[in-house]
Amino acid sequence: MNIIEEIAKENIEVNLKARGIDPERLHVVMDKETNTATFLLYNYSGQLVGFQRYNPQGTKKHEKDPMLMKYFTFLGDEGKLKKTGVWGLDSIGVEDRYLFVTEGIFDITKIHNLGLPGIAVLSNDPRPLKPWLRAMNKKVIAIMDNDAAGSKLRHIASVSFTVPDPYKDLGEMPEHEVEVFIREVLTKAAVQG
Repeated sequence: MNIIEEIAKENIEVNLKARGIDPERLHVVMDKETNTATFLLYNYSGQLVGFQRYNPQGTKKHEKDPMLMKYFTFLGDEGKLKKTGVWGLDSIGVEDRYLFVTEGIFDITKIHNLGLPGIAVLSNDPRPLKPWLRAMNKKVIAIMDNDAAGSKLRHIASVSFTVPDPYKDLGEMPEHEVEVFIREVLTKAAVQG
């Protein structure tokens, strides 16, 4: 690990900026004492329903203590059902023709940085979002992770595209490569209907 990666791991603001998030422009709550960031999740009506906490020093394994996890997502309950929440609703405009959908926050941020609307679904099963996405009357473009789980976004989208090799997700891609890829995606999406 080089010195920049070490600093980014120990300083949440540096880490977020290195991953494409401008904490002054995007909605994120940073806790410099615990070196974590919290992203607030909203339902389709704009109601706060949960959060995702990001700990760059955490582990991806499921831990008994959520503070030790790299990503911890909490969504409230509605009776026996989990609430559905997404991140990025504030990027969507009434006039937008397209809406990008990704699995993770660091993925959709790359699209937001291009000035395009999109949401991160943060879910292993995004199907509950399908009726809401249809009601928005926008062409939904899924950008799927380059793994087996990524293909689940295909079920809620008008069109879908997989992140190209050698990358697993958009969050790993350099910004200039994301721009080229998304430009190609928009061209293909326009042709497909």
